[in-house]
Amino acid sequence: MTTYVKIAAGLLFMLALAAFGVWYYTTSLGREALRDVATQAQLCKTAACSEGMEEAAAYLAEEYGLTPRLVEWCVGVDTLSERSGKAGLVNRSWWIDLLYQPCGEPLIE
Repeated sequence: MTTYVKIAAGLLFMLALAAFGVWYYTTSLGREALRDVATQAQLCKTAACSEGMEEAAAYLAEEYGLTPRLVEWCVGVDTLSERSGKAGLVNRSWWIDLLYQPCGEPLIE
């Protein structure tokens, strides 16, 4: 019985680790994209551009009815969906559709 519990705990740990990795990668892509948007819109007042990124995220959050934190995720998924091949995932695959679910993006059939 303890062997099965250890295997189950190990699998749960690996699943949690994978989920964290996906979240971290996707939100980091979103932060980079928000930094690019803030730079192009000339919203940056400092080198880190945190205030410009916050302003861009607040605008997008209001425009699309999301929280500013969720904007990072959705912009990251947008960036990921634009990539193809080994740099990202296949465009509009079931995986990208799954990642879009919190954003309210409709599924493409």
